[in-house]
Amino acid sequence: MAGSYRHLLPQSDNGPGWSLIENMGDAYECVEELLWLVERAIGREEAIRLLESEFYPMARREMPKDEAMKFVEQQMAR
Repeated sequence: MAGSYRHLLPQSDNGPGWSLIENMGDAYECVEELLWLVERAIGREEAIRLLESEFYPMARREMPKDEAMKFVEQQMAR
C-alpha cells in the first residue's frame, strides 16, 4: 500500500514520512488504515469523546498539549 499509517511514523533515518503521501489515493489508503485502527482499538464512541474532550481543546490551545499531540504536530510538520 503506497499510502499507509507507517508513512506517518518516524523513519529510521529521521527522514520525512508524511510527505511520502503524495496523492489522494495514498491519502485514502492511510485514512482507511487509521479508521480501521480506531474502530478496532478504541471504538467510535471513545474516539469521538477523546476528540471533543481533549484533541479539539488542545488544538485550540484551551488546554496544554500532551505528548501525543506534540508527537502528531511534529510528524505533521515534516
